[in-house]
Amino acid sequence: MHRYFFFSLMLILSNIIFAANQPANFDDTENSLLAELNFPAIKGNASALINCSGIIKKNRKIDHIVCYKNQAGDEIYIQEIYRASKKSRFNPAKINSKVVEVFIQFRILFKQEKDNSSVKLLSNAGYEENVNAYGMSYIGAQRIIGNESWQNNCPKYNRYRVLSKAHVDITGAASNANITPLNGIDINKKCNISINSSINSSRYIPAHINSKPVPSTYIELFGN
Repeated sequence: MHRYFFFSLMLILSNIIFAANQPANFDDTENSLLAELNFPAIKGNASALINCSGIIKKNRKIDHIVCYKNQAGDEIYIQEIYRASKKSRFNPAKINSKVVEVFIQFRILFKQEKDNSSVKLLSNAGYEENVNAYGMSYIGAQRIIGNESWQNNCPKYNRYRVLSKAHVDITGAASNANITPLNGIDINKKCNISINSSINSSRYIPAHINSKPVPSTYIELFGN
């Protein structure tokens, strides 16, 4: 009897969690980012995997989009992503049917072989641990934009970049945040604590696979 009650309760709670969180996505049929992207005019075989991030606004547009260069020649792909993103519209994230703004990370694979070109969009940052667990096409966790206090406690003029990492469970709660310096100046203790606090205290849309939330490792670059 108790075992059946416990199982039923967990099932009810799971369904509530599934219904409550809807990640932002790129599935607009007319003005999706994928529909707006063109393969750059390049001759011969070519391949590039570009990592990007941005904020999906309540008005279905993307703001503060940044894409990162991995190798020489990536600039032409990044310029095309920036061009297409200005025209694109996105399905915003929702919690209990309420639209929220989220920080998202995604990758775009450009590939051309024997004059056959393709563009594929992956809705995650490609962190190896998550890819091993869920494959290439899962939807990564998305951080809900709130009080970004770290911006007031970290350098504004001296260049720095750090990688934050945390665990996000299926309810969208984060824990065990830590940061690793990448380049630029060393940040002070106040900035370090502020970033970790922001990551741990933020709310998230959890990672999703097959429309169901799953736990994941969440990573995010901070810097200027």
